[in-house]
Amino acid sequence: MPCLVSGKIKRPGRFELGVRLFVHIFLIGLLSFLGFLPRLFFLAFMWPCAWGMYFSSRKLRRQAMESLGIAYGVTLSRRAKQGIARASFFNLFFGLAEFVYVIARPGRCLNMFRVEGLEHVKAAHAAGRGAIVGIAHFGPFAAMLVRFLYEEFTVKVVMRAPRSRAWREEFLAHSQRFAPQPIYSTPLRGCVTACFQALKDNQLLVMPVDQNYGGAGRIFVDFFGHKAGTAAGPAIYAWKTGAPLLTAFARPEEALGGRRWTIVLEPVILDRSLPEQEAVLKATQEITSRVESFTRRYPAQWSWMHRRWKAEPNEHDVVRAARTACPEQPRGEI
Repeated sequence: MPCLVSGKIKRPGRFELGVRLFVHIFLIGLLSFLGFLPRLFFLAFMWPCAWGMYFSSRKLRRQAMESLGIAYGVTLSRRAKQGIARASFFNLFFGLAEFVYVIARPGRCLNMFRVEGLEHVKAAHAAGRGAIVGIAHFGPFAAMLVRFLYEEFTVKVVMRAPRSRAWREEFLAHSQRFAPQPIYSTPLRGCVTACFQALKDNQLLVMPVDQNYGGAGRIFVDFFGHKAGTAAGPAIYAWKTGAPLLTAFARPEEALGGRRWTIVLEPVILDRSLPEQEAVLKATQEITSRVESFTRRYPAQWSWMHRRWKAEPNEHDVVRAARTACPEQPRGEI
């Protein structure tokens, strides 16, 4: 795809075109192969890959142990923490693998998930204002989003862009047919505009709520008894547009046998009797508290490899949050 650089159109070179062609053929071939592969064979193939990545990911294992140490302190033994860290790694790996599998075989989602609270999303869709859904890196969070496509919702997900331009463009192209469509978090202006447009078009705007955020406008809320830098985006968009704010978590259901999950959708109420910044802070804390609640119940389902407490608050954070947490709505939107 040509791009504009310094007022001139820059066309991709042969190498870039070759990389994109390779990525295109790889993705088409992978999805076609998985479309015929039984799930048991798929999982049997993925287990050696999972173990190989686990033993080669020393840095991630160390980060998981650090995060568990912050969250649980001395209340858990080192062996218990190691068990949770290992299970967390495998659950994340297979959750992402399931996402690829359900893209190739979308009907798998109907057997994999059942939904509680779907009436909240349907009511929001009927009202025509879209809905904001906060999710965490918990369980098969990516595959969970494919399930919403069966309710005839258009799903947009705010995410980091792949570093490779070829992967970024090919993923965007394929997602329009098979998966939730991404809104890349950079550039910021484009991300904000696309988020407002998604809500204006009555779509589901999905935003991760459990990642460390150290940028300007961060809000620090309690997570496992420690302050964690958090992006207040979901609450901000809900406040400015009037769109309903929900959380969604995939709860494991052992009684159903195999890898079966219940998607739990719950509304978050914005207290509009409070000033904007206080209401946003309160709602963001409520969302984060729900992430903590699910994580405490199922600690191996959350991604402990992420450095959730990386950002540290200082005396300027409260003032900065009050002044810059809420981006202005672009003119012409909603």
